[in-house]
Amino acid sequence: MSLKSPTLKQQIELMQFALPRDLGDGLVMRVATPDDAEPLAQFNGHTFGRERFDELLAAYTRHYASDAHPIIGAANTLIVEDTRAQKIVSTMCLIPQTWTYAGIPFPVGRPEVVATDPEYRKRGLVREQFKTLHALSDAMGHLVQGITGIPWYYRQFEYEFALDLSGGRLCYFSNVPALKENETESYRLRAMTSDDIPFAAPLYDRASARSLVACPRPASLWRYFLDDSPLARAYRLPFQIIETLDGRAVGYVDCGHDIWQDAVVVGEIAAAEGQSLRALMPTVLRWMKAHGEAESARQNKPANAIYFALGREHPVFDAIPDLLPKTRLPYGWYIRVPDVPRFIRHIAPALDARLARSTMTGYTGELKISEYRRGFKIVFENGKITNAEAWQPTVDERGDCGFPPLVFLQLLFGRAAIMELRTFYPDVWANDEPTVLLDALFPKHASCVCAVG
Repeated sequence: MSLKSPTLKQQIELMQFALPRDLGDGLVMRVATPDDAEPLAQFNGHTFGRERFDELLAAYTRHYASDAHPIIGAANTLIVEDTRAQKIVSTMCLIPQTWTYAGIPFPVGRPEVVATDPEYRKRGLVREQFKTLHALSDAMGHLVQGITGIPWYYRQFEYEFALDLSGGRLCYFSNVPALKENETESYRLRAMTSDDIPFAAPLYDRASARSLVACPRPASLWRYFLDDSPLARAYRLPFQIIETLDGRAVGYVDCGHDIWQDAVVVGEIAAAEGQSLRALMPTVLRWMKAHGEAESARQNKPANAIYFALGREHPVFDAIPDLLPKTRLPYGWYIRVPDVPRFIRHIAPALDARLARSTMTGYTGELKISEYRRGFKIVFENGKITNAEAWQPTVDERGDCGFPPLVFLQLLFGRAAIMELRTFYPDVWANDEPTVLLDALFPKHASCVCAVG
């Protein structure tokens, strides 16, 4: 995966964010260098570790801040340094990637590993870094930024919870079916290797097609996720191939090492076409239980369940409903769309296709969407979007529908339908025909994004 370099014009526009930049009081914001990898690892390990040093995050930092990392690297990492104390006091990085919306690719920048020394907080250091990171992300051509993080915090930087994050079902260890007397396993699991990519990649693609927003995984990304080099090993995804006893691959599963809220986590699972997922699950559950118990002992953390963090909907939930007694509601991806009309123009083919399948097929007219202080309009001709552009609501022209700032993103990304938003937010409204049009363009549609981390 290569980064898109800024054009000369974009570089000129970015001069206002020239680095290094003096932030006052001896604080300087700059781009990291490979020499910062170990100091950054120590900083992140201590800052995120709180009660004890986070060895896993430190190891990940050594990788992403090094020249060896194929996606991030030091050039996509910002640092605020106290030049008087000669130490790092704040940092964040940018992970460039590509997602899809109803199959249409769009470039995304993912800010991550946002950390500040507790003694330097509430000085606006994160805000200054976000200004620069957003500008760099825009210069790379990213239409969207997405981040996972603590509740409320990133709303300060123009982000809205617009996509589901994780969520799923729990299988308690006590629910895992034991082998009966004289019964043997029909399947087995083994570590996935790069030789398995031609088998696993189509399964991932088929699973991603169920999700409105997804993250495509070309062979280069599969190799990145399977990288077993010493630097990458800390955050290597432990994919397992599910195979018959004679060695025929029939599925795969991603089982994390982390114990989270007393459970070992499954992030992905897929079966080959024609293979019964229900038939595979007893073997997978027994393997996951043993894996969870081993990790629990190794990490000295309690574990009593397998958490299938697969979103609101997944075939596993239909395959073994009797073994999944508890639901965990999803959290959310923070999403930022700096230019909503531009994004709508980009995904217009998907919106046109929805319109053609709806009761509003062939629609001609305008849809004026107010966010109270600003707005935009979508122009249609014979059922096709011909333009989307900024539009300013006024006292005399309030438009066809209204949303508090950023709330429209929940509709745009399928997390909630228009009538749900009108229930949640008293200041969301829509006239009669625009309500039908919004339903046609932006139906509720679940997403489970397996992003590049």
